[in-house]
Amino acid sequence: MALMQASSMAGPPKKMMAPLGHGPPPQRDGPDRGPQSHMILPSGMSCPPLLIRKEGDFHTPRLLDEKEMRANEDMQLKKKNRKSGTPCKVREQEGRGGKVVVVDENGNCPISKVQKNFICNHCYGAFRSGYHLKRHILIHTGEKPYACGICDMRFIQRYHLERHSLIHTGVKPYACSMCDMRFFQRYHLERHSLTHTGVKPYACNMCDMRFFQRYHLARHSLTHTGVKPYACNMCDMRFFQRYHLARHSLTHTGVKPYACSMCDMRFFQRYHLARHSLKHTGVKPYACSMCDMRFFQRYHLARHGLTHTGVKPYACSMCDMRFIQRYQLERHSLTHTGVKPFGCTMCDKRFFQRYHLARHSLTHMGVKPYACTLCNMRFVQRYHLTRHSLKHTGVKPYACTMCDKRFFQRDHLRRHSVTHMAVKPFACTMCDKRFFQRHHLQRHSITHMGVKPYACTMCDKRFFERHRLRRHSITHMGVKPFACTMCDKRFFQRHHLRRHSITHMGVKPYACTMCDKRFFQRHHLARHSVTHMGVKPYGCTMCDKRFYQRHHLARHSVTHMGVKPYGCTMCDKRFYQRYLLARHSLTHLGVKPYGCTMCDKRFYQRYHLSRHSLTHLGVKPYACTMCDMRFVQRYHLTRHCLTHTGVKPYACSMCDMRFIQRNHLERHSHTHTGEKPFACDMCDMRFIQRYHLERHKRVHSGEKPYQCERCQQVK
Repeated sequence: MALMQASSMAGPPKKMMAPLGHGPPPQRDGPDRGPQSHMILPSGMSCPPLLIRKEGDFHTPRLLDEKEMRANEDMQLKKKNRKSGTPCKVREQEGRGGKVVVVDENGNCPISKVQKNFICNHCYGAFRSGYHLKRHILIHTGEKPYACGICDMRFIQRYHLERHSLIHTGVKPYACSMCDMRFFQRYHLERHSLTHTGVKPYACNMCDMRFFQRYHLARHSLTHTGVKPYACNMCDMRFFQRYHLARHSLTHTGVKPYACSMCDMRFFQRYHLARHSLKHTGVKPYACSMCDMRFFQRYHLARHGLTHTGVKPYACSMCDMRFIQRYQLERHSLTHTGVKPFGCTMCDKRFFQRYHLARHSLTHMGVKPYACTLCNMRFVQRYHLTRHSLKHTGVKPYACTMCDKRFFQRDHLRRHSVTHMAVKPFACTMCDKRFFQRHHLQRHSITHMGVKPYACTMCDKRFFERHRLRRHSITHMGVKPFACTMCDKRFFQRHHLRRHSITHMGVKPYACTMCDKRFFQRHHLARHSVTHMGVKPYGCTMCDKRFYQRHHLARHSVTHMGVKPYGCTMCDKRFYQRYLLARHSLTHLGVKPYGCTMCDKRFYQRYHLSRHSLTHLGVKPYACTMCDMRFVQRYHLTRHCLTHTGVKPYACSMCDMRFIQRNHLERHSHTHTGEKPFACDMCDMRFIQRYHLERHKRVHSGEKPYQCERCQQVK
């Protein structure tokens, strides 16, 4: 039988190379022999001559002479022997259709009578039939003759097309006998079956790891050598595997070929799409055997399993911290080096992690892709949406094991747990203060530097913290986005609304353990508790006064400066504090928002209403320790006590008179200046004091409010 050598299909000129380790291909005489060259390889190895074909060299099959046939048979046998690792003694015998190679009777190699008489002109590989050769040549030409009728994919072999078609039909013909999983291909089933048996037949000879599949072992071996053979031609990144390179290349092109059929999201990788699709179906196929949690992905389940065992296999070499996952260790290591490799192209910020950069970039774009289905709020990050959704359900999944408190977020629980330890692990190096949380320490440290890094772009104010700047910025907009559903009040901040809502419920959840008082807010209770201790921790540096609260000290300090920064726009009065200005402004508007429910009186301020309510109850909670008098208000008691001591702390600067109360001094000062600030709106008379004006108005109204108890005469 004539031995045939098939040629490839015509194509562009290529360099063809025989497999390493083979002898040179048989030399042939002829005028069309192309130039030859050798490739120099590492360690002194060389490959056979490269046959450089010219245009038109792909001619029809030709007969091999005896010498070429013998060389090809020897090459194929040596190749088989080298794969098996067992030397064989060979002999020839005449067989049907030509010579075949057989083993010696004492050899260990299997007897082979399969003839591979069809030779590839590209790589000199030998094949048993012309069909196999033709199929092989398609690898060199790149032609894929079998096209899918449903999509644009093409294949070299028909069975590849048939296998691919199953994806469109959804039929998985190969079923696992030990579970319900099904597969498109038999080898996928065989590979899966190993997970039931637990057998990992492929072992690494450099460590103790074993693998279910050979290519997993090959891929793992590269991690020992450190070689990343696949380089990106658009950047400096290199990869252990080709598909990692292919996947990376999509990030340069921006193409996301895998689209979700149920929403508009697209993905770089198919498995990302498959993973995403589970969220539409709601199916979490991976269940934890130790608790009721289920997961969309297997690696999430594996990661979760470590939380039950308590094993943290990844240890930091620079400190004692350990981590459940490798990427957590890698991320942590950057904190030791201080390197933030991911920089924002729109500002100077840098980040330890890429997803932090991606998340930050959305703030420049103004995009909030995650929308709540129960309200109109949108979020930059998915976990913010997830966290927000819990507020609609009211579920607090994280419970403290030491008390009955529950929390929406795990980090809130972790932060709370430290309070049970009574240890504040984070200490300031510049003072004696300690903190439960690191970010509280960082926030505090800025106060020592005196730097307020966050500046308002609409005024000159600066702030130590970003959230304070954000909160302040809303005041410039004039918008109060948080509205109470039970009244018409609106608030700049959500926590102000939450605090206000408690007043509608009438519940004061925070009770003092030393008296019967209760409070709407915890910080009010904390502030009150200091009064039982008798300690006033905040002292003025310019006088001997001390205060229970810091903001009282700050308010007092302004009086030493003599500056009243808050001026009324409707008159010339100025005030030390903003709330005093706001309270004063109501007098111009004539609005008294606080009305008594037991009489018709109304008040500018809530505490005036509270004070007035005591007169209906007949309660005078403040008693003098030097006499039997009692008072509705504390300042009345304080003022009364001065009558026992004889001290008049307020002195007139224009005469020698002194007064027990400041308002008495102010009223007296008008006698020196001649000023009469209170004018009657029905005539031209003016008065030094308001109560004189009110008494005068009765002349116009004819009101006689005082009745004699004996004769009932009204005057």
